[in-house]
Amino acid sequence: MTNGPLLDPLPNGSHTLHNGKLNSDPAEFVSRLSTQTYFKTLPRDVANTSYGTFNFLGGRLTIPSTGISLLIPPEAIPRGKIYEIYLTVQRKEDLRLPLAGCQTLLSPVVSCGPPGVVLSRPVILSMDHCSDACLDNWAIRLKKQNYEGAWEDVLLMGEELVSEPYYCQLETETCRLFSEQLGTLALVGESLHMGAAKRLRLVLFSDAYCSTLEYNIRVYCMDDTQDVFKLGGRLIDEPHVLLFKDSYHNLRLSIHDMPQAHWRSKLLAGYQEIPFYHIWNGSQRYLHCTFTLERLSLSTCELTCQLCVWQVEGEGQSFSLDFNIAKDTRAVDTEFLLMDSNATALAGPSAFQIPYLIRQKICSSLDAPCPNGADWRMLAQRLKLERHMSFFASKVSPTSVILDLWEAQHFHSGNINQLATVMADIGKQEAMIFLVSDGEC
Repeated sequence: MTNGPLLDPLPNGSHTLHNGKLNSDPAEFVSRLSTQTYFKTLPRDVANTSYGTFNFLGGRLTIPSTGISLLIPPEAIPRGKIYEIYLTVQRKEDLRLPLAGCQTLLSPVVSCGPPGVVLSRPVILSMDHCSDACLDNWAIRLKKQNYEGAWEDVLLMGEELVSEPYYCQLETETCRLFSEQLGTLALVGESLHMGAAKRLRLVLFSDAYCSTLEYNIRVYCMDDTQDVFKLGGRLIDEPHVLLFKDSYHNLRLSIHDMPQAHWRSKLLAGYQEIPFYHIWNGSQRYLHCTFTLERLSLSTCELTCQLCVWQVEGEGQSFSLDFNIAKDTRAVDTEFLLMDSNATALAGPSAFQIPYLIRQKICSSLDAPCPNGADWRMLAQRLKLERHMSFFASKVSPTSVILDLWEAQHFHSGNINQLATVMADIGKQEAMIFLVSDGEC
């Protein structure tokens, strides 16, 4: 903790954290937090942890290449307070959730903290999910780990109460969680019928270098969220997505159409299988099958074949492979990951698309109800957020919460001119508030 100024201006108008918090050693940050009595679950993997120091101006934490971020809106931290906040993605094998029956993990297990800090308004945790996003197929629950390490249900999707400290918006591939409390959280789904499906990502790797007759192809099967891995080897095809249904049928994999004059498979059976429950209820991150092939001559370098992956009595994918095993032309860690080159922590104005004073003017303009509905309700409709009207209405400043969600959704693609157009469509003369000077922002 420090009582000094939080933000130091940079020449280009952006900001950096005071006292070098962004550039300090992650292990040193973790060590410092571990001395605090309120810190109960120390994140172990500093490589998957983002951290920073924030005050009432708020900010944002991001874990690159995972789809996981934490938006700390302005005024979420009480004025006069300075918090050191962390965000980390947990490994499946380190934190096993108790899953029963038809339950399956639909998101990464994410920790943000320290737990117990006082927030004046909700933060927004964004993380990918792998469900088919059809609430008719699922009972989706938000689970939180308590201080004793047990997991508790704190929210049932679609039946949220505005009085609860959590609220969730489920988008096609992303979950936006409004939370008034920090802690360790995860989404767990219980299928309501066999039509429920989760998205699996299929990734093909092979040996980075082959000097023997044997050559291995590994097919990894994992939840389709971005909290992926780094493996040694060579990526030999783009990832494919497969809908895996709660049908109790296994995932089957087979390889075909190899040139018999040059290659043969050393697999005795015609196919391999990954058991259904290993995928649906399993805790392993990197389920995979290995196909061991044998070339009949060391001079053979071209490999063509067909790889099929399908759920028995369900959907499937077919991979047509054609590559030179002697040339490692694909980069493993940068080709198929959605790389995020942005800073992992941003504090104050640099973390937001909407300048602070513009935001205040929008809120003062739209919070007060208008007889013709030209207020925050129309803003929510124009932004296609009308399903959450009761949640917005429960807040002191509904407009502010709507803008928080817009910021969380449009960090990389947000266009403030589009927001100005929405304001103009609402019919507010205050659309001109976007034309403020740099000095005001």
